[in-house]
Amino acid sequence: MKETDFRTLVADISRLANTTLPEGVTGHAQLEIDGINFTLMDGAAMEEGSIAYFCDFGPIPDNGDRADILQRLLECNLLMFGVGTPTFSVNFETGHAMLMGRAELAQIDAQKLVNAFIHYATQARQWQQNHFLESTRRTRSKTQHRLVSAA
Repeated sequence: MKETDFRTLVADISRLANTTLPEGVTGHAQLEIDGINFTLMDGAAMEEGSIAYFCDFGPIPDNGDRADILQRLLECNLLMFGVGTPTFSVNFETGHAMLMGRAELAQIDAQKLVNAFIHYATQARQWQQNHFLESTRRTRSKTQHRLVSAA
């Protein structure tokens, strides 16, 4: 993607999400949407015509539930598996859970990304409250957390 196209997309996302446009946008940008931090990266280095996004779900607790929390994120990955769907991972630098994905620019626009990011922000706030463990504490439920694709 051309640098100007990436900047335009970030500016459009900022406007639609009613957030402050980051200064000095080049190949990446940091945005806060509904109180949750997102990082956007021009995906040209990995795949021309794409964008990578990262939603910071927050720190993974270092307590007795840590293994269950990490397992739950892996279960979410299995349930969300599909073309264009995001994946959970752990940022080794911060220890935070991250939802990350890629989108092809030919199939996405700023409004679709903002809609997905608002949904991810809602899920991130829920995760920060219960780490998606509510149903595992009762019994394993057939109803699982499902995150929509940005595409």
